[in-house]
Amino acid sequence: MCCREGQRLPRDRSDRRGRARLLCRGRHQGGADGGPFVQDPADPDHFAGRLFETIQACRKPTIARINGVAMGAGAGIICACDLAVMADHARIGTPEVKVGLFPMTIVPPMMRVLPRRRLMEMFITGVPLTAEEALQFNLVNYVTDAAGLDDKVAELVAQIAAQSPSAIRLGKYACHAMEDMTYPQQMRFAETLLPRVAQTEDAREGFDAFITKRKPEWTGR
Repeated sequence: MCCREGQRLPRDRSDRRGRARLLCRGRHQGGADGGPFVQDPADPDHFAGRLFETIQACRKPTIARINGVAMGAGAGIICACDLAVMADHARIGTPEVKVGLFPMTIVPPMMRVLPRRRLMEMFITGVPLTAEEALQFNLVNYVTDAAGLDDKVAELVAQIAAQSPSAIRLGKYACHAMEDMTYPQQMRFAETLLPRVAQTEDAREGFDAFITKRKPEWTGR
């Protein structure tokens, strides 16, 4: 699918075992006379905003795999994902200022990941980050050579797939919900949600598997 059509990204609520796969393949969307810069003036929504919100609201973990040049909206998609793995030759940047524009719609997801001064430097200079810099500023989790990129992504996927789908689902929901709360609000929210997590089938299975020293069999419920 094309990232431009954010409304087509699935928010799968049926597969509780977490086996669904989501592929978002970026591609060039044209210049300032088209692509992401064309918007119905009567429509307050922009597809990029819907795309980032949909990625963040996805109930399954999302991993950005960066194996080239990720510019503009591509940088926003990386920040909207839960994890990111980058090849050492890849670059991430926001070059809009070079053509008289500013990357308005990617500011929200990028502000949640990058330090303010580093982010502002990217925005107003248009200079992209190297893989080493992206790792230094916590924009990505890992940097590998090109040959090891897929192996690292597969390793993360296997580690996630071995865990409780319900714990991951509720944990993602909690982390995103608490992001904009005050500290006291976060504590009250966490205290309210903890008993709910403990009452899931996966939690009971996890406790029993720990006591009986066996591998848990998750149901995702």
